[in-house]
Amino acid sequence: AGTMRLVLVLGVALTACGDDGDGGMGGMVEPPTVTGSVENQSFLADDDPAEFDASGLFDGGELSFSASSSDENVVAASVSDSTLTVNPQNGGTATVTVTAENTEGTADTNFQVNVDLPSAPGPPSGSN
Repeated sequence: AGTMRLVLVLGVALTACGDDGDGGMGGMVEPPTVTGSVENQSFLADDDPAEFDASGLFDGGELSFSASSSDENVVAASVSDSTLTVNPQNGGTATVTVTAENTEGTADTNFQVNVDLPSAPGPPSGSN
């Protein structure tokens, strides 16, 4: 009988502690918190888009991500899954805001993006 009681106690303990932090049944999802940052970025307007891992910027359970730019004419920002894409457009400075959200709340972080126009080509050689 002592063995059977031990098995029952273990079964209850495993059920009670079974939440692995991913918001499973009976578990509480942790609200997002900012745990990282992206350094301010500089690009030329004709540079290729840059990608960053948005999940490395936040902690929390079951997060979804979004991004916005303070000036889409300077830089466009988007998130697919957890990949943040920053796409330089035209000269200027803009702020990119990255947001993590779940059922318990939101958190956001931002960074500056400076976009310079490429240098104009010099005069053609032999034009004198």
